[in-house]
Amino acid sequence: MKKYTITLIFAVATIWVHGQSSSQCARALSVAEQAFEQGRLSDILSTYDDFNSGFTRCLDQGVFSIEEAIRAYKLLTKAYLFQDNEAKAEEMFVQLLRVDKEHQLAAEDPAELYLLKEKFKTEPILRLAVRGGINKSLPSVIQTFDTFQAGEKRYNENGNDTGLGIGFWVEALAERHIKNGFEVAAGLQYRIATYDVEGEMIVQDLNYVAKNTSNMIRFPVMARYSLNYDKKDEDGNRVGILPYVFVGATYDFTLSAKYIDTRRTGGTAYTLAGGSDDLKNFDQVAGSNLSILAGVGMRARVGRAKVDFFSLELRYDNALFNYVNPDNRYANKDLNFGVGHVEDDLTLNTLSFSVGYTKSIYLPRKRKQYR
Repeated sequence: MKKYTITLIFAVATIWVHGQSSSQCARALSVAEQAFEQGRLSDILSTYDDFNSGFTRCLDQGVFSIEEAIRAYKLLTKAYLFQDNEAKAEEMFVQLLRVDKEHQLAAEDPAELYLLKEKFKTEPILRLAVRGGINKSLPSVIQTFDTFQAGEKRYNENGNDTGLGIGFWVEALAERHIKNGFEVAAGLQYRIATYDVEGEMIVQDLNYVAKNTSNMIRFPVMARYSLNYDKKDEDGNRVGILPYVFVGATYDFTLSAKYIDTRRTGGTAYTLAGGSDDLKNFDQVAGSNLSILAGVGMRARVGRAKVDFFSLELRYDNALFNYVNPDNRYANKDLNFGVGHVEDDLTLNTLSFSVGYTKSIYLPRKRKQYR
């Protein structure tokens, strides 16, 4: 009990001391800002150079809040600029950018500060995006094949419990802003795609359903254009909502493909062995493919500094080549003659919806022409 009491007293004392320190730091910053308004630049700089003074200690020991640190580093930058100490002004401005990644200057800021900012790259060096969502397979039939088929096959119609062809995917991208809202991105995607087929047999009252599920690793590259990227509102703040469009391509590598819950009903029922064998091992599906893609989305700036993004996206992927290996179309006799299904030549296209989060990575640095 005694140990807990001592711990509690220590915690309360620490909070009280921190509160006192925060209050002293806020007063020190206000005094420094008043000194700047009165033109007493040497008072501000001498205070900063003396570590024992409140102003410096508050910065170096992290007592200032984020907003107070922004005010302090900006004040020091201006003070050094007006003292013609460009090296120290640049040092303080870099510290400002580390606290406020894309610091936006105000209309009342001096021209010297605007000129200083022009010397630095304040945009992110890279963005890392993670997104995930659902995809609906949209097989596009090139040519139909069958054994005992009567009538057309139906894909993803949700009849006889075949389902809707819904799969899932996740993606990680590295993104880079080029200029004026134009961006490029490349990364890695894992996709589960499934499509469902149903059809009737020549013999009356016999029908079948076949479910094909594939797992893919994909390597997308894309170009994006965002509206409102550099636009600001009346208060000088960046617009928070950025609609965008994008196009790109992917290299698709099939990890595995199987028939799931594939069966014939009516008469003597027949069910393909659960999960079946991996079709890729028997060279019945294409091991790789190429796709083109396009889509639209919307990003919202999030976080205190509004430099990260939450996104919603709608995308269409169109495969360029046959998903099925035509040379081995009839390799699975249990499927072809037991269930009664034969794979058509088709491209496996998808429509997908996703949500995502993008983190901006910064490295404040001087532009080459100013070094």
